[in-house]
Amino acid sequence: MRLLARLLSFPARLVAVVGIGGACLALLVVALVPAGSPLGGTVRLNPHAPPIRLRPLSLPSHVYDSQGHLMAVLEDSDYRKPVKLSQVPHDVVRAVLDVEDRNFYRTGAVNLSSILRAFKADVTSTSGLQGGSTIAQQLVKEAVLTPRRTLGRKIRGALLAIRLEHQMSKNQILQRYLNTIYFGNGAYGIQAASYTYFNEPVWKINAAQAALLAGMIENPSLYDPITEPQNARFRRNLALEEMVRNHDLTPAQAAQAERQPLPKTVHVSTGYSPQTTYMEEVIHDLLNDRRLGRTAAARYNAVFRGGLSIYTTLNPTMQAEAETAVKDTLPDTNGKFTSALVAIDPKNGEVRALVPGNGNPNAPGYDVVTGLGAGDGRQPGSSFKLFTLMAAIEKGYSVKDLIDGSGPCYFANPTGSPPVYRANNAEPGNGIMTIIKATYDSVNCAYLRLGLDVGLPSVVHMAKIMGNITLPYPNAPSLIIGGEDVHPINMAAAYATMADGGIYHRPRLIAKVVGPHGKVLIAPPGPGKRVVPKKDVEIATSVLEDVLTEGTAAGKGIPGHPAAGKTGTTDNYYNAWFDGYTPQLATVVWMGDPNAEISMQYPATPITVFGGTYPASIWQAFMTQAMADLPSVGFPPPPPGSIKKGKYLPPPSIDISGRYGHPVPKSLPKPKPKPPPTTTTAPTTTTAPTTTTTTTTTMPTTTTTRPPPTTTTTSSTTTTTSSTTTTTAPTTTTTVCKKHCRH
Repeated sequence: MRLLARLLSFPARLVAVVGIGGACLALLVVALVPAGSPLGGTVRLNPHAPPIRLRPLSLPSHVYDSQGHLMAVLEDSDYRKPVKLSQVPHDVVRAVLDVEDRNFYRTGAVNLSSILRAFKADVTSTSGLQGGSTIAQQLVKEAVLTPRRTLGRKIRGALLAIRLEHQMSKNQILQRYLNTIYFGNGAYGIQAASYTYFNEPVWKINAAQAALLAGMIENPSLYDPITEPQNARFRRNLALEEMVRNHDLTPAQAAQAERQPLPKTVHVSTGYSPQTTYMEEVIHDLLNDRRLGRTAAARYNAVFRGGLSIYTTLNPTMQAEAETAVKDTLPDTNGKFTSALVAIDPKNGEVRALVPGNGNPNAPGYDVVTGLGAGDGRQPGSSFKLFTLMAAIEKGYSVKDLIDGSGPCYFANPTGSPPVYRANNAEPGNGIMTIIKATYDSVNCAYLRLGLDVGLPSVVHMAKIMGNITLPYPNAPSLIIGGEDVHPINMAAAYATMADGGIYHRPRLIAKVVGPHGKVLIAPPGPGKRVVPKKDVEIATSVLEDVLTEGTAAGKGIPGHPAAGKTGTTDNYYNAWFDGYTPQLATVVWMGDPNAEISMQYPATPITVFGGTYPASIWQAFMTQAMADLPSVGFPPPPPGSIKKGKYLPPPSIDISGRYGHPVPKSLPKPKPKPPPTTTTAPTTTTAPTTTTTTTTTMPTTTTTRPPPTTTTTSSTTTTTSSTTTTTAPTTTTTVCKKHCRH
């Protein structure tokens, strides 16, 4: 019955194929044979027809560092190495032409007898169309049309091939064909095939190797010399016979070539794409840059197939110095604690070095610096105090203003969770002090009072404009001392803004991108944007210089180079930072567990880790090397008279510390010299954060926001005698904020 159905359907199929195919064939013959001419002559085409656009030749992209050294080759799974026709030897060209289109230079773009033969095969068989396409037709099939095999597509391909030969020369068509055609095992083009099978450039292969490649074009998998050696040898020898028939080889040369062995292995691509975190960052940025394409697919094709020249900002010398500084300074914790480092050129925002802080080899691309694959960032601790300092200066505060640094300190929490926010001082901070001292000694309670007096919106705004930092909880008092997650690259951008006198540059890893024909697709950005006045930066920098001379990072400066910066340590020693800069380079160092919040105290670490310990030492080691060949450039001093005489700053209204044994002084005491060490009793601060007063407070544990009246005994307190104040309150009131951070 099936046979009968096929016989009955054959006339209908014949009519359909003859009707449709005959019409298409008639159109083709009209195009090929002008009126009044035999089968031949010149074909006239519509002069207004648009040029045929071949799909761009897929090319690998090359990535370079800032010194012009090749860093990586980006390509998809296909391997391509385009060459010029002049680089392809005669034996290779003749082998391809003898096998695929021996009349290429003598006839037009279409072989009419082949089309007639294919038409006949389609009518009389069920096996589909036969071959016989010219090189021009094959190129159109690969670079213009889809791989679908239909009679209509073959007719259209023939017409396009005719137009192509009016648009391109024979040599141009052949060159593009040799760089386009597939040879199996991921190799596209004759040069890639030569490297894949012989590990040699195409201009070094012999006639036997040329014949093997030419024979593979028809069916690369069937004639694969590695998996199908018998088929490959048979096909190669047929190609050699064709070369003899066309007088491109002598019989003796062909016989000698037939005795040559086939390749037994496939050679890997000579291109490389190292899976470093830095390259993952570069690729991520490229794939999200709409200047390379309006769609994700277009951008992917541009990066991995577009033949781009990608110039990064990475300085290879600084990168090596950064990696060495981290490796040689970081304590051995069996990989538990790592360090991230990012260095930025403050004049243009270019990232010169990047150590990702990724301690997990099974997570390529995980980068603490930018958060790529790593989440929302880490708490910066007191390195975030920069923004309160700058907001205060902008609002007219003097860095000589006096503020109460007594701790612990308590504040009504406007967010309501917890209702009372408590903070401690990790460094000595009792009593009245200047903003200068509160900065270099990193006194939390002083900065909380200052930040709340300046206003949280001003602090949040300063973080946004200086480092493009967006905070999820802008009303939390803890943000003043670094209680919100940030990324090191944004902190580095903020400190680079300081280094460039108040001008913000967006941090970037890509300097420029050039297309395959020399067109600049991504150009360096213009000048940065001034976000804070130069005068304010000069005042703040003069304060931050003291951090490296007499503050929390004393002794961690750069020999021969003025520097400024700020330490940061978070609650329970989960994170430790040092953020610093010179006029030529801004660098941020973070240390911690990249996978969790783990306390960096003995025995997990040799010592309790503060920002002024390992992070500052890593920063110093790197910056000393990075700055070694650069001239010593000082910071511009603040303009004369810009630092005004200080005044006392009363605590903000939400400061409720006075209710817990730390009353705010009603009048400003006269400055007195520091007391001798023997006259002051203070607990040690090296093993755990404590206050420098002997005040003892028993804190509540219920949700009541105001303690009931208590009996309090208070002795007089001065700066030269110790005092003890004991407050007994019901176990109700405060919860220590989990986001509390230290110096």
